[in-house]
Order: sequence, then structure tokens, then C-alpha cells
Amino acid sequence: MPTPSSVGIVKHPTESLITKLMHVATTSQFFLRINLPGAVKTHIQKTKGILIDSNLQERINLACTDATLPGSSLATHEVTSDFMGVTEKMAYRRMYDEQMSVSMLVDPEYKTLHFFEGWMDYIAGKNITGREGNYSRFENGFRMNYPDGDGGYRQQNVLELFKFERDASVKQSIKYTMIEGYPISLNPMEVSYGSTDLLKLTVNFTFVRYITEPFTPGSSTPPPPATNPKSTIKGVEVQPFQLQPDSGFLLNQNFLNKFGGISLPSQNLA
Repeated sequence: MPTPSSVGIVKHPTESLITKLMHVATTSQFFLRINLPGAVKTHIQKTKGILIDSNLQERINLACTDATLPGSSLATHEVTSDFMGVTEKMAYRRMYDEQMSVSMLVDPEYKTLHFFEGWMDYIAGKNITGREGNYSRFENGFRMNYPDGDGGYRQQNVLELFKFERDASVKQSIKYTMIEGYPISLNPMEVSYGSTDLLKLTVNFTFVRYITEPFTPGSSTPPPPATNPKSTIKGVEVQPFQLQPDSGFLLNQNFLNKFGGISLPSQNLA
């Protein structure tokens, strides 16, 4: 085992190795929360005919089977003239991943599809009051909505991903928050007359940056921003996510196979 040079080679008992190496983080314990901008929510309810209440939002959050934790890097430039014969790299900017992919199961009423299709419709300015045009005609173009403000289509904390462990003795986890994001594309979904499988939708989000912060399982998370009200039905309050010890949460299931056959078209935003 690697040890500090000042200590030399040290023998570790089995109990010590188990304590240090056997308790590691796993990939299957996480919770994703999608915060929908208020203007987008109103548009989806009006054009798609679905009620976006706490039950639907919880269903979409829990249906997430896969998510990609974003990464970052440092942009550098070379400095060669400070010291003779020495070349250094100096960081001048932190670069963030441009996209984050989220996959989720589609419900039998296809409300999950309507949810994200409606979000992208709003971004593209489709079926907006006061704008003429029949979008079923191929020659009609799109007039995009503005991203920010009361009618904006992106959210300050669009995605919040809580990564935790099943072991209740773990006192601290990590929370990822994607800043100023929105869905930029929906991957194609394949359907087939072959063996029946589960329909899964993959949504790619773009964002400005992400932040990470410590998160204690079992504690309440901060409420969503004002543009995403906590109450979606009068008198019914959406409670923030709480992880209770021994709750048995296992949100990532590895039972999805690849489809084969007809492919439903995808879409994206330039």
C-alpha cells in the first residue's frame, strides 16, 4: 500500500483495509429534480392539455433512470519567459461541459413527452398568442422566445441532482445545480413490432455552468425559485425532496435494453 515516505512501508490489518477501501460511492443512488419556468408551465398546460401538478412533476423526477454528472476543465496558456528554460501553464478560465444528458421512462399517457415537447415548442415560439402562422405548413418559420425575464424559457436552477448513498451512516453527500439551462435536444426513440420493451426518452440540457455544494441526506433542500412556485394546485404544497434513512430508494434500474426497428424523429435547437 502506498504510504508517506517519512513513514515507510506499513502493514495494514484487514479491518483497516475494509474501513478505508470497501465503503465507496456507487452509481445507482441519486435523485433528479427538474425546475420548470412558470411561463413554460402555463404554455404546456394550455397547448398540450395536461395539468402540471406536483404528482406529474414527481413522476417525471422519479422516472429518471440515467443522468450524466457534468465535468469541467481549465483553459490555460503557456508562459515561457518568466524563468530561463522553464515553460509553465497558467489557468485563465474554467470551461464547463456544454450539455448534460438525462434519460427517463415514458408514462403510458405520454405526459413526459408532452412535457418536454411543449417546453421546446415554447422556446421555438410555437402556438404563442399574438403570433400568426400555421406550423403545419412547411414554409412557415419560427420566431424564438427570449430566454430570460418573466416569459423566459430557461431557469436559474433548471436541474438539481442529489447524489447520495444508501448507507444511512454517510452523513454528507453532494448536490449538483445546473445554472440557466433548458432542453436543447430530444434524442430519437425507436419502436418496433418485435419484443416489447420499455420506452425511454433522453433529453439533452444545455446550461451556463454548474455548481456543487455539500448536501446532508435527510435535510430539506432550498425551495425552488419564485418563477417555479412551490404550490401547483391551490392548497397543495410541493414538499422539497427529503431522503429518510433506510428508505430503500433505488432510482437507477439497469433493466433497459436497446430497441430495434422504426425510429421516431428527434429534434434539437440551434
